[in-house]
Amino acid sequence: MDSKKKIILIVDDTSENIDVLSGILSSEYTIKAAMNGERALKIAASEGKPDLILLDIMMPEMDGYEVCRRLKASEESKDIPVIFVTAKGETTDETLGFEVGAVDYITKPISPPIVSARVKNIITLQESQNEVKEALDKTLTGSIELMADVLAQANPLAFGRSRNLKRHVSATAKRLGHQNSWTFEIAAMLSQLGCITVPEEILEKIYNGEAVSEDEQKLFDNHPLVAKRLLEKIPKLEKAAEIISLQNIVLDELDNETESDSQIHLGASLLQIALHMDDIDRKRHASAHTSTDKVITAQEDVADTDTGTSSQGDQEQELPLSELRTGMMLSAQVITANGSVLIKAGTEITQPILERLYGFHNARRLKQDACYKVAISS
Repeated sequence: MDSKKKIILIVDDTSENIDVLSGILSSEYTIKAAMNGERALKIAASEGKPDLILLDIMMPEMDGYEVCRRLKASEESKDIPVIFVTAKGETTDETLGFEVGAVDYITKPISPPIVSARVKNIITLQESQNEVKEALDKTLTGSIELMADVLAQANPLAFGRSRNLKRHVSATAKRLGHQNSWTFEIAAMLSQLGCITVPEEILEKIYNGEAVSEDEQKLFDNHPLVAKRLLEKIPKLEKAAEIISLQNIVLDELDNETESDSQIHLGASLLQIALHMDDIDRKRHASAHTSTDKVITAQEDVADTDTGTSSQGDQEQELPLSELRTGMMLSAQVITANGSVLIKAGTEITQPILERLYGFHNARRLKQDACYKVAISS
């Protein structure tokens, strides 16, 4: 158990009952109390919320069952375990208690050893579940980073676009007042993952609006489904996979859509808006610049849109490989020794991009001067 005391919220309309439970538990836990349901809900949703709630059932105005229902319906309090402490000891009462979300049931008159043991067991179980959740979250984060790194190494052009899309989606969701945009941003970040199956020269033509063959277009059109198949079996990425699969589909109004369908529909709409904005950026840049060595990236423009600043303050410098840092922009393309383009102008330098440059540099496979042209924000 953590060295910091866990917080127990006792909810009962009788102060004597609160005093009894507090007397049993106060030596091991920090105690908070509420004498009605409304007060309990406020405490459960506040900063420093309880780790466990002991909840009486028979209370005026709002009984314990309703309090528990509301606790479980709220994002702030749904994960707080609830133990009912009540004189209602019939089997039907216990069944209803579990149905509304309680994890345990203690009947009155209470036994101090039983109360202590039940509370300790639930707290220990909750800690174990939190540890598992934290481990799963770290695994998920690592998986996302790994897939992004694979895309950056295999297809820097698609990776660069995915980063632009993420910024557009994040900015649009923020303007719409949508607070929980994690799934939308991950979908945008991984939306081009399927492009690992598409040659970069085909991608460049499609991204720039140039004509491609029917077979090339079919290969590109299949990339959302490739990404979906890669992602849909990963826990917590199922919705992101569905959003990605819809990025090129015309979205009609859904009849009787569920909450889950609505979130996927919104995410797909945000991604389609981001794709459209990125296409506009690319066309604007193509018409404004005649040399690929002076390309201003869509990513810089997204940052300008979000912050209200101008990219005119960016400075172009020539730096040796040893001084390149993540976050800089390559303002000239990097050419291999056989004359092919390794990295496009306008690509943001990320750790995988740096590793790729070092690999080709050490193998003497670059047709590159000692310095690289980069754009650095002033």
